[in-house]
Amino acid sequence: MVLDDSKLAYYPAPVPNGSGIGVLVIPGGGYQMVSLDWEGVQTTTYLNDKGFDAWVLNYSVADTAPTPLYPVPMDEALDAVRQIRAQKKELTKLGIWGYSAGGHLAAMTVTNPEAELDFGILAYPVITMDPMYTHLGSRGNLIGDDASPELQDKTSAEKTVTESTPPIFLFHTANDASVPVENALLFSNAMSAHKRPFQSLILPDGEHGLALGLGDPKLDWTAELERWMQYSI
Repeated sequence: MVLDDSKLAYYPAPVPNGSGIGVLVIPGGGYQMVSLDWEGVQTTTYLNDKGFDAWVLNYSVADTAPTPLYPVPMDEALDAVRQIRAQKKELTKLGIWGYSAGGHLAAMTVTNPEAELDFGILAYPVITMDPMYTHLGSRGNLIGDDASPELQDKTSAEKTVTESTPPIFLFHTANDASVPVENALLFSNAMSAHKRPFQSLILPDGEHGLALGLGDPKLDWTAELERWMQYSI
């Protein structure tokens, strides 16, 4: 597919840091809507302030497209990666950063060898489509409530990790009431099983959808993220 240009917004760093690293940001929203004004804006501002170019994908969701959505969002994310590389040839590395359901889309993309991404950042991500641990709204919008076991497995990102999956940073809170922390644990276990580099940060307390937690000394997780970015990508 060819991604509509209106779905991919570019936010160049006002003062580039010289690293040549760019990041595709995928906000959450339960595959119902896209949290552009919260997770999108906060993340692009943060990245730009650090000298990184950023892009935001306004992917197809239930508010804008027929459900079940699969495989349209996955195709859009992969095409966004290709478009970024085609338009920004001076990039040395390209990563993907997703939140919640956007974290699921990011996880499915970063584990797809066709994307050839260099790293991934997954914040309180939906990972599995297993009804025991998934976010049921995201599952219903993406694959339908009556999805086959085969489609459920195909869209469970813990099952798509391979020996070529790039470094991953995972953030979650232990008492997330919307997306159980088991999602991050399942992905971490898969990375470990395939001997892939990853770091997970699980805070004991924090509501779902907190974005970067900026301004809150208990929830702001950017210091650990920055340390990981410095030494792992």
